[in-house]
Amino acid sequence: MIQLSHDDNLKVTKEVISSFLNNLNNSEGSSLKLAIENLFREIDRELDRFILGRTDLTTTSIQVRNLFELYLITKHIYSCEKGLNSWFGQMHKDSMDIKNGFIELFSSHNQDVSELEEIRKFIGQSLNDSPYASKGGFNIKDLAELYGYVNDYAAIHKLCSKLIHPTSIKINAHSALTENNAYLAILEQVGVFFCQRIEELSHEISRGISA
Repeated sequence: MIQLSHDDNLKVTKEVISSFLNNLNNSEGSSLKLAIENLFREIDRELDRFILGRTDLTTTSIQVRNLFELYLITKHIYSCEKGLNSWFGQMHKDSMDIKNGFIELFSSHNQDVSELEEIRKFIGQSLNDSPYASKGGFNIKDLAELYGYVNDYAAIHKLCSKLIHPTSIKINAHSALTENNAYLAILEQVGVFFCQRIEELSHEISRGISA
């Protein structure tokens, strides 16, 4: 049995996702299809960053965690109509949180926020005209437990949080963490593993859409 390199495995994933998105464009439209397409386009962008990167421990940690979370979110909204509705509701809350954050930031620096307040009012009205409720983001740990990846969640989030944030160990033991790229190699392997799970999920979704 031929063992593919990480580069070759990621090239295969890239081709699978490209083919999946092309086929999705030819399928009948629906809210589920729109959500799946948007998620896979983000997966494709994150995959590009992962393929080009894998040289820096911090950025690779972000990419691996994002690929893991994108896999769980995509699997959930495909498997659960309630999850799909929550996903669209989250967009409203995300937008409001961003606007509120900018309004608070600008106000603290004595900047005019009248235009942002008008936009916030419009976003609030748009929710009233939609079938969705404003929702907070998914709890990734809950999704990991639901789909059998709780051990991966514990390891990925604990490890990546230490390597992404300005933690004491990241700063004071930087040379030890980056020596021989041992930790980077582990992250790369985990990233490739979840890229292969994303491939499998794309095949599952393709079969479901065409059925």
